[in-house]
Amino acid sequence: MKITVEVGDIIQFKADALVVNLFEGVTQPGGGTGAVDKALAGVITEELAQGKTFKGKVGETLVLPTYGKLPARYVVVVGLGKQADCKGLQLRRASAAALRACKKLRVKTVATLLHGAGIGQVDSQVASQLLTEGALLGVYQFTLRKTGKTQPEEGTDALKNPIETVVIVEQDAAKKEKIARGVAVGTAIAEATNQARDFVFDSANYVTPAFLAEAAKKFAKGDVTCKVYEKADIEKMGMGSFLSVSKGGGQDPKLIHLTYKPKGTPKKKVTIVGKGITFDSGGLSLKPASAMELMKDDMTGAAVVICTMKAIAELGDLDIQVDAIAPSCENMPSGSANKPGDIVTAMNGKTIEINNTDAEGRLILADALVYAQKEIKPDELIDLATLTGACIVALGKEASGIMGTDDGLIDGIRKAGENAGERYWPLPLFEEFKEMLKSEVADIINAGSKGQAGSSAGGIFLNEFVEEGQKWVHLDIAGPSYTDRDVPEVPKGATGVGVRTLLYYLYGLNAV
Repeated sequence: MKITVEVGDIIQFKADALVVNLFEGVTQPGGGTGAVDKALAGVITEELAQGKTFKGKVGETLVLPTYGKLPARYVVVVGLGKQADCKGLQLRRASAAALRACKKLRVKTVATLLHGAGIGQVDSQVASQLLTEGALLGVYQFTLRKTGKTQPEEGTDALKNPIETVVIVEQDAAKKEKIARGVAVGTAIAEATNQARDFVFDSANYVTPAFLAEAAKKFAKGDVTCKVYEKADIEKMGMGSFLSVSKGGGQDPKLIHLTYKPKGTPKKKVTIVGKGITFDSGGLSLKPASAMELMKDDMTGAAVVICTMKAIAELGDLDIQVDAIAPSCENMPSGSANKPGDIVTAMNGKTIEINNTDAEGRLILADALVYAQKEIKPDELIDLATLTGACIVALGKEASGIMGTDDGLIDGIRKAGENAGERYWPLPLFEEFKEMLKSEVADIINAGSKGQAGSSAGGIFLNEFVEEGQKWVHLDIAGPSYTDRDVPEVPKGATGVGVRTLLYYLYGLNAV
């Protein structure tokens, strides 16, 4: 689906569907919506007066046939909510809802007003970025493995999005360039998110460590480069913790390293690290069948950092160096797999007693964090992982846990998440939690919370591999990574959570 910008009048624009908008509480439409209402002999005003099916709440839609009174076949009115609340989440959601309504109409071309521009701090570039994000995120669905369908089954959404073109219609020609820039930014962000969703939705027999490595190489273009370390390289670097997890699977491990460098001297270095367990059986500490079914999603962190670099390769224009590290392997049971009680040695020489092979994500991240600090020496270090079920118990699927060593970095990520429409809730790293990870035979055990503060225990473990003074934040995205709740901009299933947050943070984007 391509999104473009044209200068013109919405009521004269030829398209299969026109999208206009209204704030909640408005009884008499104005502007472009008012012009459309007038052309339709006041039918929108009549609907508002009745107040039964449409009130202008965020994401509400009203579909009206034009009966030849306009060049379009349909008009879709979307609610923006209360004008006082006109911010990123509302505008993104409204756009997603409108495009979903158009998708159900099976139309190919859509012309739309620019939602929310000029309201509060929302300028035309921000508004077009949010509209683009919402549109592309809202119509997403994973169809890669479906075959033989030419018509949607009744009551289902079996086909890929039929919409080919969305045109933002703007009357002021002076704003066209800014709107187009917003479209470019929004497209890169949304397509990167959707690519991460694809990786997570797809099955583990396709998405292997080698698959992720090849995808990363393909995304490396422009000022982004990619280096993939093979098993022999990982062994040579002394990553015994990472290697120990990979021993049980049939796939060789990969350490994927993507780098973006600006033309001049970078103002700072930010490194993002993502957990890449392409399937997690739990190893010999085997998960029950019901808990294993969706464990193809345990590589969400790796998908997120790889796809973040895809967007950076397309957008460029950053004055900071960004490195993405993705350690990737399977966690499977076999005669060569980790055994409870095994002791392994991480890249920094620290020994780890493995008392739970299902706490494997922290084992691969430990070596990745050490590698990042040794090879890159970043100013800021951020890791993302579907690390603990305990985080879902604590926060549900509505927020990711966040913890780390620097309050400023934590606040920055949380603010970026707020602008991106993704929530992060602080969890503690109390000194007392270190008692949980004491081992009688090694420097540390990998899982020792015994049902208490499990998310923080995971963070405490990772913190043992973060050098003194290093600004570091850990994001436990286990909850929001895969959802059973359907909202306009986040369809049910894989969410790609974290891509938008990282890009908003790195580019300093603001949605209000």
